[in-house]
Amino acid sequence: MRSFPFILLALALSLGYSAYAEDAAVTEASAQSAAALASTQFSTFERGDGILALTLGASVPLGWYNPTTAAFEAANATPGFAFALSYTGFFNEAWALAGDLAGGFVGTVTDRRLFVAPLALRAVRVFPLGSFVIAPSIGGGLAISALGDYKHADALFKAGSSFLWRATSDMSYALNVYGNVIPQFMEIEENSRVGFFMEATLSVAYHL
Repeated sequence: MRSFPFILLALALSLGYSAYAEDAAVTEASAQSAAALASTQFSTFERGDGILALTLGASVPLGWYNPTTAAFEAANATPGFAFALSYTGFFNEAWALAGDLAGGFVGTVTDRRLFVAPLALRAVRVFPLGSFVIAPSIGGGLAISALGDYKHADALFKAGSSFLWRATSDMSYALNVYGNVIPQFMEIEENSRVGFFMEATLSVAYHL
């Protein structure tokens, strides 16, 4: 029976060493996983790559320029919401062409809804920064507006930038800030205006 305490001591040491070895293995695996995530670098874009983005956010009327009086007039509309479906196709790692099918509603001072659909093609310059991408762009197209029974199609100039975070190799989230300039020339010259709108939106983007 004298050897019984020694048996207990040996058993305790053996169990303690096994637990320590298991904890050390778990800690090492966790450290390796964290290091792998920290060192993840997404590849740059290549010719033929594409991004499909779904966008929702705010449309803010900034005001109107009256070419007849050469004066800037305050916006007679209130902020509304904007939405878009966009596709960006890459020519190489730095340049791409984007197309927007977009729309938005803003309120007027007479409690009516002005619908504006800015349809644009944009040249995009891409600046990858690790998991982030800055993508300024400029372009033009057509703006279709409707207020009640009145409808009009006008030229559109669009410029701004997107700021993307590549959450995975297949998906990004983006903040977009764009300005839309819409010159609207009417048959009665005194009614002609140049409208200025700002869009601040968020996107979910899928890399194709």
